[in-house]
Amino acid sequence: MIILLQIGTREYGEAFRIARRVAAQGKKLLILFTGDGCRLVEDPNMAESLSFARIFALKEDVHKPVEGVEVIDYEGWVKLLEYCNKTACWT
Repeated sequence: MIILLQIGTREYGEAFRIARRVAAQGKKLLILFTGDGCRLVEDPNMAESLSFARIFALKEDVHKPVEGVEVIDYEGWVKLLEYCNKTACWT
């Protein structure tokens, strides 16, 4: 199972703890940062702590993504939605 988690805010609360548990169960996890959430992937420590998932950021919203973050456009976002079995949003 492949799950896309979309993060649109800096206030991620329990989202990453839950995501880490899901990944530990053997599910493939992709995280897409949009809007204000993109500030999180401009922090090297935050991005490194998410090594259990493949990380994406929306090109229109991210300014300085750290190494390892894949920057995509809206077409890429649609492709992620088509690729994944399930999606969840944290906004």
